[in-house]
Amino acid sequence: MLDDIEAGKIDVVITKDLSRLGRDHLKVGHFTEIYFPMKNVRYIAVNDCVDTANKNNDIAALKNVMNEFYSRDNSRKIRSSIRARAKAGLYRSSFNPIGYRKAPDNHNKLIVDEETAWIVKRIFEYANAGMGPNKIATLFRQEQVPCPSWWLHQRGEKQYQKRFENPANKYEWSHTVIRGIIGNPVYLGHTVMCKTEVVFKVGKYKKVPETEQIRVDNTHEPLVSQEVFDGANAKILSRRRDTTDNFVSIFSGLVKCGTCGKALGLRYWTGKRHRVYVCTTYAHNTKACTDHRIFYDDLYDAVLADIQYHAQLAYEDRDKAVALAIRMNDKAEGSRAKSSEGKLKQARKRYDEVTRMFDRLYEDSLSGRISNDNFTRLVDKYQAEQAQLLEQIDALERAMQEVRDTRQNAVQWADLMAEYAGIQELTAENLNLLVERIEVFDRAATDDGVEQTIRICYRFGGYIGERCFRARVLKHPSRKRGADDEKALLVS
Repeated sequence: MLDDIEAGKIDVVITKDLSRLGRDHLKVGHFTEIYFPMKNVRYIAVNDCVDTANKNNDIAALKNVMNEFYSRDNSRKIRSSIRARAKAGLYRSSFNPIGYRKAPDNHNKLIVDEETAWIVKRIFEYANAGMGPNKIATLFRQEQVPCPSWWLHQRGEKQYQKRFENPANKYEWSHTVIRGIIGNPVYLGHTVMCKTEVVFKVGKYKKVPETEQIRVDNTHEPLVSQEVFDGANAKILSRRRDTTDNFVSIFSGLVKCGTCGKALGLRYWTGKRHRVYVCTTYAHNTKACTDHRIFYDDLYDAVLADIQYHAQLAYEDRDKAVALAIRMNDKAEGSRAKSSEGKLKQARKRYDEVTRMFDRLYEDSLSGRISNDNFTRLVDKYQAEQAQLLEQIDALERAMQEVRDTRQNAVQWADLMAEYAGIQELTAENLNLLVERIEVFDRAATDDGVEQTIRICYRFGGYIGERCFRARVLKHPSRKRGADDEKALLVS
């Protein structure tokens, strides 16, 4: 219509009412007050008795505002309805995520898709083994695993006709898709809705802050456990690039500085003959921390020796390994548990006594043996004590639960380590399965030479022990200032 007006083909525009021209009062006002008069076009809204040929159209501005209010109110009601459905745990997205399908009898509920669920499980398995999204995507292309969009297209749920004219695109995985799958809580069995919303009148989507999104737990069957989900996401967040010579470190994301807690970066030392980890804080500011330098081979040997020792211990004497894990995590754990248990009994006993006092106080009040003022004063006193006792009981119960959890985790750690008795080689897979964190401390001069300590935090077991070893000190061939001088090239 606007093109025809510009071409001079239209002299009059007629609508049933102003709302048929539009509900944005700014745009409608622009057309009726500015555009149409400039183009010598007469506008008539029949039901609203608006005719730009007449000068008395003051009511039009008010009607435009009311029309927008009506549209805004409808938008608000629809948005409220959407949020209510989301709070009920109903899955409302147009397309189901890979690994799930919409139930035939209820399109707001997800069920496991046996055809594609294995793909999701494989992604989490690889991520937990230390692989990044790019590597997983490359591996899936090599294994010819169909991508999520192909499944939707093949089932007629969404059309990608042009994309899949090339059969090779069936296996074209994107690292962003894999990253999205790893971070999606839908695979824990939870539904998260209202992640985006439309900006009124603008028509564009904006991302809703995570705190305002609606999440309902346990709405459908999970494909992965919480432990697997957390582990995969932790590994993805701590991923590092491969080195320029395509060397892939099995310690990627695991090695941390024992002083500042930041990651250690892999560098080359003395050309490309030696790989060495150096504190990234020190790399950016030499005054903020020390280098905490450790050679890759030394770290490998020390971690392998520690795992071999504890795996053999768990295999030969499981109870001793469990006791070691509990003792090393908290040397006072046993006494703390005993102390908490005694205090918990006392707190519960006192709470029961205060409750009985309340009963007697009420009887004394009814019989007139106590005045109203004293009754009120004692009630306030006992209520305050009850509240304090309840807080104390809750804190002690949590402390007891922590002790039980520590013991249970120690058993899991011993069972897991026993499976690796006799291990001879470290890989990214077994390392990420056994270890959560490796802390490297600075070198220290002793009478026997330079020594260095690493501390390993095991999965389930926590910090079981420390390993101290003789650190290598190599002199850079191109420098003469000291044995500890280095010339490092950052590669990751």
